Amino acid sequence: MDESTQSATPRTDSSALPMLPLPQVIGLDDAERRGAACVWCKTLLTAETARDLGERMTSGGRIWPRGCTPCVCTEARRIFLLHARHCQSCIRNKARCPDRRALRDLALEDRRESRP
Repeated sequence: MDESTQSATPRTDSSALPMLPLPQVIGLDDAERRGAACVWCKTLLTAETARDLGERMTSGGRIWPRGCTPCVCTEARRIFLLHARHCQSCIRNKARCPDRRALRDLALEDRRESRP
C-alpha cells in the first residue's frame, strides 16, 4: 500500500526517513524491531499512524522500525538543526541541499497534518 492511501493528508517525500538515527537498537523490544510500536515512544502503530523508517541492518540482524508522526517530526527537527550546522552544502548555499530540504519538510509534516 502506498503512502497516499494511508492518510488523507499527503505526506512529504520520505527520502529523509533513512537519515533519522534510531535509539539504541539493543534497547528496542520485539514490537519496536518489527515496526508494531514507535521506536521512540513505544506507542502501538497502525498503517495510518506509522512512518516506515526503512529496513535496517544491525549486528543482531534485520529490523523494520517505524515511528509515529509526532516522534518522527521531532527527530527530523533535531537532525535538521544538526545537519544545517555541519553540512558544507548548507553552509555555502542552503537552497541547494536536497537533504536539508527533505529534513525540513519532514520536520514540518506534523504541523501540516494538524491543519483543518
